[in-house]
Amino acid sequence: MKKNKGQKLWKKAKKIIPGGSMLFSKKSELHLPNKWPSYYTKSSGYNVWDLDNNKYIDMMFAVGTNILGYCNRKVDEEVRKIISSGVMTSLNCFEEVELAEKLIELHPWSDMARFARSGGEANAIAIRLARAASGRDKIAVCGYHGWHDWYLAANLKKSSILDKHLLPGLESKGVPKNLKNTIMTFEYNDINRLNEIISNNKIGAIKMEVSRNQKPNIEFLKNLRRISKKNNIILIFDECTSGFRQSLGGIHLNYGINPDMA
Repeated sequence: MKKNKGQKLWKKAKKIIPGGSMLFSKKSELHLPNKWPSYYTKSSGYNVWDLDNNKYIDMMFAVGTNILGYCNRKVDEEVRKIISSGVMTSLNCFEEVELAEKLIELHPWSDMARFARSGGEANAIAIRLARAASGRDKIAVCGYHGWHDWYLAANLKKSSILDKHLLPGLESKGVPKNLKNTIMTFEYNDINRLNEIISNNKIGAIKMEVSRNQKPNIEFLKNLRRISKKNNIILIFDECTSGFRQSLGGIHLNYGINPDMA
């Protein structure tokens, strides 16, 4: 393997870009410190090439978002067509109405669709809606749901609380201290811990990933839905990673367990 130009550039980036990267999950130190390629020059299919022209198979696919492969011919052709007609004005693009209708059609339990620019933003929107609708601030979470204040507030109580929810080492520096005790965590399949949280707190919403690194437990999901309805708690399924991978619309559709938001 040739010299790692990517690591040299990464060291430079950390001096002029906070954290070195826009995404915590793309930090070189999380994967292979001092050797991770960090940067790419081109991509195609499931391959990426680094600054030294070394070819890799990208097992993470843009941190989980790319399911059709890089430089997908059909996608790129459609994008080029739209670019030639202009992509940004002060008016709305008409296609968003058709897309909203399609999403509601895929999710018969839903009434409306809202668009966001990232998974973290989508989660933040869902939490704000849930708090507004329920009138309660406290949230029970299972899994990773982004970098915003509402989620990282879990670590205000203890810095390692979120360590078991995908990404360890998430710091709560800069998160308002008065958000402490607003986020309670439970682990997947641990219905007893969830019941304990609900019994001792006025929970407004339960937010969780339907599946992350283990097969969905149907009984657990059924109990989750039953408990949330019984206690008038809004159930939110975070499918930013799992959505559209096993079915058109999300894993929850495979099991017939509907959330209040997804």
